[in-house]
Amino acid sequence: MSHIHIPDGILPFYLWVPAYLITFFIIFLVIKRMDKEQVKRVLPFTGIAAALMLIAMSVPLVIVPVHLSLAVLTGILIGPKMAFLVVFVVSVILATFGHGGITIVGINTLVIGSEVLVGSTLFRFLGKKHLTTGVIISVVVAVLVSMTMTIGIIGGAVGFEEVLPHTPHSHDENNVGNHNQETHQEREHIDEVVEQVNYLVFSGWMAVILILVVGIALEAVISLLIVRFFSKVKPDLLDTIHGFVQS
Repeated sequence: MSHIHIPDGILPFYLWVPAYLITFFIIFLVIKRMDKEQVKRVLPFTGIAAALMLIAMSVPLVIVPVHLSLAVLTGILIGPKMAFLVVFVVSVILATFGHGGITIVGINTLVIGSEVLVGSTLFRFLGKKHLTTGVIISVVVAVLVSMTMTIGIIGGAVGFEEVLPHTPHSHDENNVGNHNQETHQEREHIDEVVEQVNYLVFSGWMAVILILVVGIALEAVISLLIVRFFSKVKPDLLDTIHGFVQS
C-alpha cells in the first residue's frame, strides 16, 4: 500500500541517490550472507510470491481505491532476504510500467522492504503461538511503519504540511510573503482535492482514513488466507523460514 507513485524529477537527488546506494548495499549483504540450502527450498515459491506482489501492486482493488503490496506475505513465505530481492525486482518492473519513476525505485524498495523486514520478524515470534493473530498483527504494524516512512520521505521533500491533515488558516496578504502565499494556495488546492474524495457515505479526510483502514484490513485478510493455505499444503515451508510448523 505504500508504493510511491511519483514521476522522475519531483524528489530531490539527495533523497533518491542515497536510497539507491542503501538499496544496493543491502542487496550486496543479502547475496553475500544468503543460505544456499534455504534458497533451494524456497526458490520454487519465489516466483509465485513475486507474481502475487506484482499483480497486487499493479491492479487497484474494486472495492477500495488502493493497491495492495503483499510484502509481508512475501516475507513470511520466502524469508526477508529473498523477499527484499523480490521487492527490488518488482519495483523496477513497476517503474517501467509508469508506476513511479526510475529514480523512485530505491526509495520504494526501502519502504516496501521495511514491510518485509518488520512483518516477517513479527511473524517469526507471534506466529508460533497463533497463526491468525501473528499474520494480522504483522501486516498491520508493517504497513503502518511503511506508511510512516512514506509520509516522512514525501514530507521531508515537499513539507509535512502538504501531506498531513490540517485546518485551513486565514490568509493575510499584508503579513505574508510570496512563499507563504504560494504555500497557502497549495494547501487550499490539497483541501479541495481531499474534499472531492468520497467513499461510502464519507468524504474528505474521513474518507481517506477509511480507505486506508479498509486497505490495511484487506491486506491482512488476504495475507492470512494465503498463509493458512500454505500452512496446510506445505507446512515445512514455514518451518524452513521461521523454525516452526503450523497445523
